[in-house]
Amino acid sequence: MPTPRGRAAAAQHGGRRGGSRARSRRTALTIALTALALPVAGIAVDGLTGSAPGPAFVVAAVVAAILGAVTCSRAGAWWVAYAPPLVVAPITAVAEGLTGGAVGGHGKGLATSAVHWSVDAFPAMAAAEAALLAVLAARWIRSRRSTRRNGV
Repeated sequence: MPTPRGRAAAAQHGGRRGGSRARSRRTALTIALTALALPVAGIAVDGLTGSAPGPAFVVAAVVAAILGAVTCSRAGAWWVAYAPPLVVAPITAVAEGLTGGAVGGHGKGLATSAVHWSVDAFPAMAAAEAALLAVLAARWIRSRRSTRRNGV
């Protein structure tokens, strides 16, 4: 006997259609927000210790990048690969602006401040990008090996 589809299946399961799809979207949103919150938390910790941006920011950015690389879909890997600079740079700029490194702070102009932000952000950006690419490469190699084992 065939299983019910569409509205009949939804009625049979309490009126919910696409429940697993909605749940996976919530999970993806939670992971994305966590990946964005980790670098913010890292730079806040560094700010409290007086070394913003420092080692806590670098570690938090790396963990966030790994989290994104591990949980992204195969198609989403192209989007995630470009994320570290787009996440780290604005967080660094805002943190520097809040701690006195902004335009007008310490007599600096916008260009000088932008150079300072980019120099401060580079270690976290580079480490996060390297970790992310390593995880994506490992996932790609593993998928190639499993495809060969299955004879495809």
